[in-house]
Amino acid sequence: MKSVLSLCIGLLINLTVFSQSEVYVAEATQCLNVTGMSAHYESIFETCFKQMQDQYNKLDIPSETWAEFKSVKPEALANVNNRLVAVYSDYFTLEDVQKMNALYRSSAGQTMIKNPNALTKKDKKEIDRFYKSDTGKKVVNSQSGMNEKMQVVSDFWCGEMYKQVNDKLEAKGYTIR
Repeated sequence: MKSVLSLCIGLLINLTVFSQSEVYVAEATQCLNVTGMSAHYESIFETCFKQMQDQYNKLDIPSETWAEFKSVKPEALANVNNRLVAVYSDYFTLEDVQKMNALYRSSAGQTMIKNPNALTKKDKKEIDRFYKSDTGKKVVNSQSGMNEKMQVVSDFWCGEMYKQVNDKLEAKGYTIR
């Protein structure tokens, strides 16, 4: 009986942790989307992909082959998103991310992201209030470390994509060596 009870409690704890993890991923992903980070990484994907095409330009690789390789874009973006969420989790709690989302989704937050010169006095007060909070202070104090980690994620991610495409091209008989 004790072992069944222990098993049930263990499963309950695992389910709670798993659901909290899912909530965290969803909230952090929303934060990445609303701040434009997801779009930034989509742009990085396009730039990396274009560089690969330019590097192999002299080999006359058919556009269908490039389209096949580019079809991994959703998977590649999901992969980098997971890595970025992990970076967020190094610095912010779920509550922090939810507070960040509340700011970034607000009118003031959207103006701050899209056109900071258009901020009104009211907007500036709201943003100032956020940055004076514990979460806001975490955001400010974590910028250097987060930027460093995000750069590592970006570099590793692009290198990984390059290697995957390069390996697939070599498997099809294309090589630049």
